[in-house]
Amino acid sequence: MIFFRQFLPTRAGWLLFLLTSISCQIYAEERIHLLQEYQNDVSLVEPIPLTVSVDLEKARLGKLLFEDKRISKDGKKACVECHLSDKGGADNERLSNAINDKPRSTNTPTIFNVGLVPMLGWTGAGNSLESVTEAIIKSKQGLATDWPELINKLNAMPAYRNAFENIYHQAIKPDHVKEVMAEYMRSLITPNARFDKYLRGQESAISVDEMRGYQLFKSYGCASCHQGINLGGNMTSPFGVFGNYMQNTGNETQADLGLFNKTKRPEDQYIFRVPGLRNIELTAPYFHDGSVTTLDEAIDVMGRYMLGREIPERDIRLIKQFLETLTGELNGESL
Repeated sequence: MIFFRQFLPTRAGWLLFLLTSISCQIYAEERIHLLQEYQNDVSLVEPIPLTVSVDLEKARLGKLLFEDKRISKDGKKACVECHLSDKGGADNERLSNAINDKPRSTNTPTIFNVGLVPMLGWTGAGNSLESVTEAIIKSKQGLATDWPELINKLNAMPAYRNAFENIYHQAIKPDHVKEVMAEYMRSLITPNARFDKYLRGQESAISVDEMRGYQLFKSYGCASCHQGINLGGNMTSPFGVFGNYMQNTGNETQADLGLFNKTKRPEDQYIFRVPGLRNIELTAPYFHDGSVTTLDEAIDVMGRYMLGREIPERDIRLIKQFLETLTGELNGESL
């Protein structure tokens, strides 16, 4: 009897046991509530498909061109130099150098998952990967070349000439170049993020805090623009609904006028494509001008200038935790 009494819980022990049980019950109930809320609106966001259908022969040829400096005007710049797989398909530079060694006018956007969205480029003016490829080939901030020069270069290299001949059975044409490069870019998907695993039914892939972050992401209104399979990339919006961010930074440039630079319509000033948030933790610095270096600050700026709200530090932390669940895999390897 004495032995048994030594192992009976004390009053404090019973209280601790009771509080722990209540805490676990609350935690479990909150998790169930959050999971139910997710399940009610998962249609707002779809997981990135595990595979996409591409022509592998064209994609392989497109990859060679994407990584080849020789196709640029001076033979010194390749597309891959600004779109690095270990940096989320971007380059982590505020403004990387163009072919003339002068800074580009905008930050390098990620190349990952570009085949999943209808609007491309910072202004959203690109409506296909083929049209964007042509723009990059001709742009002074891209490869700075033209079609006659590029086709002549490719014809002068037997490996390229033979590769195009095997696919198209005719002389190399601009449309062939655009098609193979676009096909390679379509292959650059990053599936299997933890958020995607949750959407496919693996409830334990996301923690309660990360779920809280997504709940806040929706309740603050972030999801009204960052939606769809890429959590963005399918609409445009003014950068600065509540105040002019560019003017307030004190360093406004022509590039800050956004879509206006393409259309010259006054109503298009400061209009930009809403960027996708996939792999966002890897692609700092943020925004078209690369003016923000951390994800915490980017969330704060979005709150103040797009939502008209000061987001508390705790909520910023939780939203950030949710955004970190959006980092996926490339060719089966974690980014």
